[in-house]
Amino acid sequence: MNGTEGAPWGWTGRHRDLNVAIVGATGAVGRELALLLTAAGHPAQRIDCLARRFGKLEIASTKARLDVRPLESLRDASDFEGTDLAFLCTPSEVSRELAPALAEAGVRVIDLSSALRMRPDVPLVVPEINGSELACRPRLVANPNCTTAIAAMPLAIVQRLFGLEEVILVSYQAASGAGAAGLETLQHEARIATGAATPGAPPKSPFAARLHLNVIPAVADVGPDGSSGEERKIGDEMRKILGLPGLLLEVTTARVPVERCHSVAVHCRLAADLDLGRLKGELAQASGIALSEDPHGPRPLECAGSDPVHVGRIRAGTRGRRSLCFFAVGDQIRKGAALNALQIAAALPPER
Repeated sequence: MNGTEGAPWGWTGRHRDLNVAIVGATGAVGRELALLLTAAGHPAQRIDCLARRFGKLEIASTKARLDVRPLESLRDASDFEGTDLAFLCTPSEVSRELAPALAEAGVRVIDLSSALRMRPDVPLVVPEINGSELACRPRLVANPNCTTAIAAMPLAIVQRLFGLEEVILVSYQAASGAGAAGLETLQHEARIATGAATPGAPPKSPFAARLHLNVIPAVADVGPDGSSGEERKIGDEMRKILGLPGLLLEVTTARVPVERCHSVAVHCRLAADLDLGRLKGELAQASGIALSEDPHGPRPLECAGSDPVHVGRIRAGTRGRRSLCFFAVGDQIRKGAALNALQIAAALPPER
């Protein structure tokens, strides 16, 4: 856990006094946020959970049982009266309308969808990188794409030390990045392949092809130019977070048969000569990063459920003294989504 003693992830007594809403609380990210909040000591009675399916949300690891009310019961932003902070784990079309309405009504909003990330007036924040953007007390903050957040953590350090001129990034994205349906689909396909029993109806697959024992070389729909929506998101968001609008960034995203954790292979052309020792030293001390010295690591299986972005395979490239390669793995439900959102909320200055 990060933060001062008694304040995991920076969640202090001041934060525990807030009335918090999680919209989309029964999805993978909403559940993780509920887990993090209760683990950080947030009172269950101050967490308002909303979802399409209502009832009880049970968090086994913290033994919390949270009431979930139906999204269909909402009329407008007035239904959030008394709410101080709202996390929107909702589809883009929902966030596009709900986030500005809540902010206008006086609620602080952390939106985890892609709806508002590229709006110039909405900060897109990874706290370890550009948390200074929160100093102006924004009422609405966007959480980045999960792969973007994971890759940006080490890239921000590389940029600070040597400058970045070009980045080539290939992602290996877990099934759970497509939500509960993605994980259920992979598990169902694995049971079929091994001849195990498959109780119930098969889940509706969110993938373009079978994923088990396979690799799908595109994530999200592919446009007429051959690039996918996920690839465009990563490029646009990375430039905004790093403050490098002119950065040359080539991205290929792939879906792999891994349950949890996204991985990225990154090749960089730097603006100054690489000093590997200096880079490793900075990475070893950086908040939110775990340096891996394993020549065959880091790996998703061992990194699942952990907070930091794990960085390894760090080496000079073959394109001269300004060439760098590395591999990074991060839990896309934690640092790629729920944990990053919680860290944003923790870093927001109090209301005046």
